[in-house]
Amino acid sequence: MAKKKTVRRGGGNEELNITSMMDMMTIILVFLLKSYSAEDISVQGNDDLVLPVSTSLKPPKLAVNVIVSRAQVLVDGEPVLSLVEEADPTTGQPVIKVPEAAKRGAKIIELYDKLVAKAEQAKRLGERAGNDQFDFKGQVLLQCDKRLPFAVIREVMYTAGQAQFGEFRFVVIKGSG
Repeated sequence: MAKKKTVRRGGGNEELNITSMMDMMTIILVFLLKSYSAEDISVQGNDDLVLPVSTSLKPPKLAVNVIVSRAQVLVDGEPVLSLVEEADPTTGQPVIKVPEAAKRGAKIIELYDKLVAKAEQAKRLGERAGNDQFDFKGQVLLQCDKRLPFAVIREVMYTAGQAQFGEFRFVVIKGSG
């Protein structure tokens, strides 16, 4: 003879256990706090510097900041070199260039000296800190005007590479894609 199952209906005094829900909400909160990024970098706003637009999603990292506008080159906000505008011999159109007197080959001497000093300073700070997080990594943030000829940007990048800065990050304005 089989026993008949009894079904309980609503007469009990049961409480809702919200411990699981609180654990889930805590995990979501921690995830959101860890993924939130509030890093910023200074972008100089003037007519000589118009940054390109990109759909990049990578956040900026702190590094040596090299700004190449149509008028000058700055390292961490300090002017290093003034650019010149000359007529192109083939087309006659004005072209922005690094002055020949400021270069040795493709290396820009004043920029090289400034970046070597920054690299040495970063290495000393890394040694004093004693933490791998603060070691010199050779990273440079490049803010380049989008109207500049590639030859100027190439010379700046070559010079930075010669000064032990081999990792380049270009600063762009976030746009829709």
